[in-house]
Amino acid sequence: MPTLLPGFLHTLFLQHADDVGAFVRGRWPKEQDVSDIVQETFLRLSQYPEPATIQNPRAFLFQTAANLTVDRHRRRETRARYADPEANIDEVADRSLSPEHYWQAREQLEQFAGWLDELPKLRRHAFVLYRLEGCSHAEIANRLGISVRCSERYVMLAMQHISAKLCAQQDQDWR
Repeated sequence: MPTLLPGFLHTLFLQHADDVGAFVRGRWPKEQDVSDIVQETFLRLSQYPEPATIQNPRAFLFQTAANLTVDRHRRRETRARYADPEANIDEVADRSLSPEHYWQAREQLEQFAGWLDELPKLRRHAFVLYRLEGCSHAEIANRLGISVRCSERYVMLAMQHISAKLCAQQDQDWR
């Protein structure tokens, strides 16, 4: 864990915690977890490699709080979309999926996860954020601390890697 200057985080908290909370409440009035978002915002700051080197800590805190709030809303929307309390699990289940197909699909997912693990960390994160979480390149750039162009490049390179692995796999299957 990074070392903080004595009192640095405490001082920032005293100076900006109320403002960050007010910002979240003002921008998202229906948000119920404002105190959790403020707390997580400062936790993120404490995990930053060199927090004392941040040129504008106040802006960093506000942007982090905004990102956390947007992420929470996305998660809620996703859960709401897929959590239908009226759904009967027996009707939702795909009875056509045989054990053979299940294990084949599981093997393919494990293989795909292995291909993702071969990627450099930032490239893998950019790809996952883009393809699985549906983030824009601007959101990815902001979350990973890279440029939008870099996000686009990382996703493209990750896709090329996965595509090459799929082509190689298909060539093997044909033989």
